[in-house]
Amino acid sequence: MKRQNDSTSTRSSSAASSRATKRTKSVQACAKCRQQKTRCEILDSADQPVIRCHRCKVLEVECSYQTMDRSLFEVARTKPKGDEHGEWHDRNLDVLSGYSGTPTSMDAPGSSNASLPTDLFPNKPHLLWDFLRTPQGSLDWSAPLQAIQELMKQSADSSGSRRHPPPPPVLNDSLDSILSINQIQHLTSLFEHNYLPWLNFVPIRETHSPILDLVYCTIASRHFDEATRSMVAPRLQSLTAEFVAKMIFQSRRSETLESIQSLFILSLWAPVCGADEDFRDGRLLVASAVSMAHDMRLNDACQIAARLRERKAKGEDVSDHEMFDAINKTRLWIALTNVESLLCTGSGRHPLSKRTAEYLTTFPLTSNLPSDMASGRDLRLRLLAELFDITEAGLAIRLQSLSEADVNLWYDGFVHVLSNLSRVARILLPLAVVGDFDVFYFKALNILVRTCRLLILYQASVSAREYFVHKEIDSPFWFREVRPHGLLILITWGKENMAVSESILVLLLELDVRLLGTSPDYIFNMIAFAASYVIGSKFLVLQSIGIDLPGSGEKLLCRTIDRLNQCSYSPDSPARKCAILISWMLSLWEDKLASLDPQKLFPSGYHYFH
Repeated sequence: MKRQNDSTSTRSSSAASSRATKRTKSVQACAKCRQQKTRCEILDSADQPVIRCHRCKVLEVECSYQTMDRSLFEVARTKPKGDEHGEWHDRNLDVLSGYSGTPTSMDAPGSSNASLPTDLFPNKPHLLWDFLRTPQGSLDWSAPLQAIQELMKQSADSSGSRRHPPPPPVLNDSLDSILSINQIQHLTSLFEHNYLPWLNFVPIRETHSPILDLVYCTIASRHFDEATRSMVAPRLQSLTAEFVAKMIFQSRRSETLESIQSLFILSLWAPVCGADEDFRDGRLLVASAVSMAHDMRLNDACQIAARLRERKAKGEDVSDHEMFDAINKTRLWIALTNVESLLCTGSGRHPLSKRTAEYLTTFPLTSNLPSDMASGRDLRLRLLAELFDITEAGLAIRLQSLSEADVNLWYDGFVHVLSNLSRVARILLPLAVVGDFDVFYFKALNILVRTCRLLILYQASVSAREYFVHKEIDSPFWFREVRPHGLLILITWGKENMAVSESILVLLLELDVRLLGTSPDYIFNMIAFAASYVIGSKFLVLQSIGIDLPGSGEKLLCRTIDRLNQCSYSPDSPARKCAILISWMLSLWEDKLASLDPQKLFPSGYHYFH
């Protein structure tokens, strides 16, 4: 690596100064968010003509911020030098203001007082993402899946596939007036067979559920031919958006199991031919579902089921209906927490929902797994819950100092987390070949496990990098200064991450293309992240030591692009946007290679990072 020049250092100091900011006055959450006791945050820049919180913007309602004094939102560079780490820690406390009863930090992203988004640390030459050449501060790579989502949106916009706000709903429109009975039955059946297995439980339907039927049909309408889809999908999306707004803003009257299930299903799959991402936020939808679930005490279902089992084991009279109801609600709560964890993983956000340890006994492991479809889905609920618990613990690890004790503690924390992750991966790996059901969905979970490992190892590098930036230590070989037990561990983990990234793409290519397009939208962020890591590593090795990293990376990327295009149901599907982004990044690599003199490259067998 080359030593950075003075101009880069100047930009680093400027960026660090820009980060050390906070608001000069306290601003309460907007009126609607206070009323609903939900997260209120500002994601627009302060120079926007109209300031609205993210929630009001997504739901297209009036926000009380619009009439407030704009000076309340101004930021002043008054943070004392040397306190950057404390401010960074505060900004990453994602507590739901007014919800849990926990005081919210003034600078926490979940607070209405949160600073307007700034870059966590500047892009510096020869770092992994430098090849993208994005404007400084435009992407925060400490939240890699959120950064990838932004890139996917930008690349889709530039390709001409940008979507528009949904049209206003037709007066007295209804599911029956949009689709025929046969179409409704077809889409409902298609959703239940191809999408519900991702939830790992059967939705609770106490009575006829017209909203769930609408949600099923809205998402499954992507399977229509283009002509039919273009006619019905926008109307379905508009009708669904109308119901969502009512459920969220009339939550007390809308707190039903049907509403909770509808919101968290919609958080996983955005309707195609519908709203642009600016008008939809999956995390907002699942957070609203979590809030409703808390009000309905679904978070107690796991403990209730455990107590009922204890009573039954003691010989007490426990009705089958009571036990069945408690177990079903436990499934719903664990599924809901898993979905929220999935959507927060790698995004810089923290889930609002919490899992208690009772889920381990509610869905126990046995020596012969799985035995049938129901127990297989319960097993996936448990393994996903464990997976996200482990991942969240890994993403929370920070390097405190370069003292031997702190570096060893930092390293031991990651080793412990990775060991737990390997345990879950071992149990999960054979399930797709020993069972005769849900084979695709067991296989797909391996992508999640590998992505979580990729994110945890990536976090090790990010947490070390953050320490050097916050301490203003501008060493080009910073990664060599973190040596737990004398090991050059960041180089070792960096190599492993390259292998993990390629394995994710291999797993993708092994999946059934007929079902791949039914994957939750966020899965394609993970695929794009793995592909970008492969390309970024190739750029990094080329710039650092002058070799084209040997392997099958480029062929793997090309086949990944082809597979994503094959499973795309529409031009605005997440799979298609993922393919567009990877194609763009791969073209940057090909252009770079074309500009070089092959005679000046080291032999491909040169041991990189030797």
